[in-house]
This record gives sequence, structure tokens and C-alpha cells, in this order.
Amino acid sequence: MDGSRSPDISPEPVGFIGELDDPWIAAVADAIAAGRTVHRLDCAGALPERPFAEASPPPRTVVIHRHHLTDGDAAQLDAWRARSRETRLRLVLCVSPYVRYAELERWSPLVDMVVSEAIAAEVLPGRLARWLDGSARIGTRTRAQISSFRIEIAGGDGELGRALVEACRAAGYSAQDVDDAEIGGLPGPASKRDRSAPSSSRILTVWEVPVLEPVWPQRLEWRVARTGPVIALAGFADRDVVARAHKAGAVACLELPCDTDDLVDAVDRAVALTPAEAWPIPPRLELPHAFPPPRRKARQPRRHPQHGMAVAPSTWSDRGAGPTIPTNGR
Repeated sequence: MDGSRSPDISPEPVGFIGELDDPWIAAVADAIAAGRTVHRLDCAGALPERPFAEASPPPRTVVIHRHHLTDGDAAQLDAWRARSRETRLRLVLCVSPYVRYAELERWSPLVDMVVSEAIAAEVLPGRLARWLDGSARIGTRTRAQISSFRIEIAGGDGELGRALVEACRAAGYSAQDVDDAEIGGLPGPASKRDRSAPSSSRILTVWEVPVLEPVWPQRLEWRVARTGPVIALAGFADRDVVARAHKAGAVACLELPCDTDDLVDAVDRAVALTPAEAWPIPPRLELPHAFPPPRRKARQPRRHPQHGMAVAPSTWSDRGAGPTIPTNGR
């Protein structure tokens, strides 16, 4: 069961406050609601004085999305906490790129968790499961699922790759680092690939996306089509980067630096949501080798300059003196 909760215990409900007319924000609430009850409150302006007063009991955890952090909202958070000293209100702040660093510094002591809106749908279900429900994982994994594939981690940072490999291995998966060139269709150094791994193994790729390369979505799409699911990692991920990664076929997109629990959650979801028959099995790879030189073209027979008769080609070079033919025994 890998730390999953007993099925007879319902996950703790949460509240969600944000602009629900924004499809991206609504998708965050939907992702959380996939595993628990979510009380939603559409709020584009100032935070209300008593949210979820009609819920019985009111949720003890509230996710708040904000495009801007105002002094009035900060004062409202203080008032919420003052009224909920006995119930220990937990607050999760989901922020857009418009939030300034100075504002975030002031708000951070008022909340228990801060997450970027770009990856909130990817990471909040698992974080809330560990935080509120005591679950190590958001789902169950069978031994057959774990052993049916291996994880290949590719990226430009060798130290980061090794840390992610260890995190996946600690979760029970088979993982190794590979060269970044393999994502583009070219084989990487053979020394980095585990030769003991069968070539027919299914592969899940974790790739540190080079967002400054214009062709990275095409490289990601190529990898998905040939080996299977890809989890994209991006520094300073925003809506555009995450949307492009998903459009190219990524099953998840996380922000760097990456929390290892978030990564394992994404791996678990990829395993659960990708049927075995839809998972490409990579062909056996044969590295390039030297070809023999091409066959020399047969020499055409020469013509006698006076009679036009064909003359057999010489068996010796036309350059230099010909062989000496002995006569009269000399």
C-alpha cells in the first residue's frame, strides 16, 4: 500500500478561495477535489471576513489564490487566525507571477505554505495528503507496476540528476541518469546507460527542460512518442512553460528546485494513468559503427588507338616502366 490511507477514512476537506472564472485556477481546485471535498469560494476582490461560515464544520485548511497581496488581505488573515486559535487554521497561499517579492516576504509568516500557481495542480494534492491525512503517497502502487519500467533522468546538472535518481530508488523504483542528448534523438555516451537493463524495458523519463532552447517542445514530443511518459522539470516555471510541456505530451511539469516528494507523486500518477499497452517499448539500440569501404568500380576496357579493338586492361600500373620479359633465356 506504500503508506496510503485506509479506504474507510475520508480525507479532510479543504476550502478554496480564488477567481474560479479563470480556467487555470479552477483546474487547481479540480485537482484537489479529485481526492477530497473542496468548498469553493469565487473571490476576485478583497478576502471576505468569514469565509465558509455555512460549512459544517468549516474547513480547517484553506487554499487562497492571489494575483496581488494587499495590506487589507493581510489584516484579514490575521483576523482569521485570531478567531481560529483553538482549531489551528492552516493557510496555503497560491501566487501568480504578478506578486512582488517584497509582498511575499510580508505574507510568508501569515501562511503555512506558498506554492506557484503554475505547478499548484501538480503538487497540492500530494502535499495536502501528506500534510493533512498522514499519507506518504496519494495512491497505491503494486510491485508489478514498480518493476514494469525504469526511470531515466536527464538534465544538465549532474548533482541534481544524482539526487533525483536516489530519491526514485528510495521510493522503490529502478532509476538511472542518462545523457541529455538522448532526449533529442541521438544516443548519449554508452557509459552512462546500464547495460544490464533489458532493452525492452518500458521507460519513464524525467527531463530538466532547457527552456532557452526554442526546440525543446519538439524534443519532448519526440521522446514521448518513442519511449513513453515524460515528466518535465523547469526553472522558473510559469503558465506558458507548463502549458507547452503538457501540449508536447508531458504527464507532469514541476519547478526547479524540485521537491523529491512532488517528483515521486508525479511518477506514481504516471504509472497509474498510463496503460501498459499505451506505453511504447523502445527498440533495441545499435550504436553506429564503421562501414567497409565501397567497392571499386571495374575499369572499362581500352580501345586500340588505330584499330579501335578492345584491349584488355593491364594487370599492372600504367605509370612507370612495364615488366621486363626475359628472351633467349636471358
